[in-house]
Amino acid sequence: MGSVKRFWAAILLVLPQVSAESLPAAVVHQPYYHQLATAGGMSCTGYQPAFHLAGGTLAEGLRLQASGSITGEPTGIDSGSFVVRITTPCSEALQEWNWTVRGAPMLFVEPADLTLDSRTTLATALVSASWHGLAYSITTIDGEPAPAWLKVRPRRGRTPPQGSSLTADPLAISVEPPLAPPGATAVLLIHTWQGSKPVKLTVRFAAAGAKVN
Repeated sequence: MGSVKRFWAAILLVLPQVSAESLPAAVVHQPYYHQLATAGGMSCTGYQPAFHLAGGTLAEGLRLQASGSITGEPTGIDSGSFVVRITTPCSEALQEWNWTVRGAPMLFVEPADLTLDSRTTLATALVSASWHGLAYSITTIDGEPAPAWLKVRPRRGRTPPQGSSLTADPLAISVEPPLAPPGATAVLLIHTWQGSKPVKLTVRFAAAGAKVN
């Protein structure tokens, strides 16, 4: 009997709990997916670990799958934490994760209306957002690239990172007068895939000296 006890003591499942990790932030009302990783030493040949909620709560609208994936669409801005029990036939562990659900980022452009002519062919607009380091893209209102007479060149294509002395990303706007008929107008959309809505930047080309209403 003593040998049996020693045998089970040798394979006793230990439940270490490592320090909490943070999940990538979710955005309210946006689809979310993240695969949880196992702690070191959890490998078990021929078996995949199973993940079960052991404490705390996930954000409303998100679900933990037995495979360790977190899926769904969060329904509100919030933060919290949860503990997961990770099991294989070889070992078990507890892992804590912190989560945050943020509001959708808001983009801004200043100025939102530019008029250029054959003497003033270059201008700068400033793109900023409620998030740091937010990547953005630019299309026309029809979803097409800018017309041939208009050149749009973002400096970085994302808003400045946290801690930067800059508050916006400069956007160089230039026209090619030989290609731009007087009165030509382009409405650009600046957007990000997680953004609540795109912002408009209107660029007009007027004949030199023409009066702009």
